[in-house]
Amino acid sequence: MKFRFLPLLALVVSGFLLATAGLGTSQAQTRQMSEDGDGLGRACATPEPDAAEAAALSAAVGSWLKQNHTFAGGQIKVAFHVISSSTGEGNIPDSQIAAQIQTLNTEYSSMGFSFVLASTSRDVNNKWFGMTPGSRNEKTAKATLAVDPTHRLNVYTCKPGQSLLGWAYFPNSYPENNTLHGVVFHYGSVPGGYLSAYNEGETLTHEVGHYLGLYHTFQGGCTAPGDYVDDTPYEASAYTGGTCSLQRDTCPAAGLDPISNYMDYSYDACLTNFTTGQKTRMQAITAQYRPSILNAAARALDLASVSPAVTEAVGAVSFAGAMPNPSHGGTTLQYALPRAAQVSLRLYSVSGRMVTTIDQGAKDAGPHSVSFAGRNLSVGTYFAVLMVDGQKFTRTVILQ
Repeated sequence: MKFRFLPLLALVVSGFLLATAGLGTSQAQTRQMSEDGDGLGRACATPEPDAAEAAALSAAVGSWLKQNHTFAGGQIKVAFHVISSSTGEGNIPDSQIAAQIQTLNTEYSSMGFSFVLASTSRDVNNKWFGMTPGSRNEKTAKATLAVDPTHRLNVYTCKPGQSLLGWAYFPNSYPENNTLHGVVFHYGSVPGGYLSAYNEGETLTHEVGHYLGLYHTFQGGCTAPGDYVDDTPYEASAYTGGTCSLQRDTCPAAGLDPISNYMDYSYDACLTNFTTGQKTRMQAITAQYRPSILNAAARALDLASVSPAVTEAVGAVSFAGAMPNPSHGGTTLQYALPRAAQVSLRLYSVSGRMVTTIDQGAKDAGPHSVSFAGRNLSVGTYFAVLMVDGQKFTRTVILQ
């Protein structure tokens, strides 16, 4: 039997925030892959927590449960960001996005969570298309594209570097409004994608598990406390194959390896379940660290007033957004025009209310930079909307 909780003394350990230097997983964990005919295996780069962070989080879960809290469940609104290359690779259709959301709802319905597509953006950017965890490209892409991370699950499809299928950060890793929250995953892993062993949508199911607080089932190997869930048997290493009926037992403790659990590395066809303990952990962690992510319709961006960004092709309008972002007051908004055009650049609140006009008028072809001093505005997330001859582009602006 696993020990679900370590002593409450662990709460004094300030191990919640992940340092940038710690964003990478160990090579052994990241490279546990099997071949699927496309040269890619299930490699997840979600950062492995250090002992202090894991113990403190476990103690917080235990404390929450001892207070007899209940979890009513709720709906999570998804901001879906499709990032493609300049050749068009990765520009998945709306039908696959809808199928991916349906997969999440199927897998998480018994866990107390449901998902609804709130917005879709499409962007062409070769650097972002091959982003890796902790990189400048990841940080820039998320700072530019993220929609209200306090109240939205932002997911990004691309073709990650380092032969990765995806990654996420844990709920306790950053404040709710931090743009690093969300999931990055391989576009070929959506339902009907080209990755033959991983094209049933379970990569996002796996990564959302991390986003809601779950560790890998093989966390810690055969050593207590393992993945901090007492009804997932210990597992010495990830299972990276597709023999779903395999009776694998790599640890002396009771129970076969949980190769059918969504938090293992098996082929999609083998992944079928979460456990009751995982459900309890996700609910306790979400209630404490991501309470604002549930049922956020009242605080949502009014998509009827401010549409998501449209695709930016080579030779078309480019809207880089705010630099720096987040900022402590002053920032610069950058865009480029392929030809002379009538332009307006306005700032909106997350409720869809226009806050101010930043730039407006006839502009020549070429790059443009507009300084914006937001010192008189409240701290929070805003949306910069660039209109170019009736075409609309949207970027997130975060003021701290």
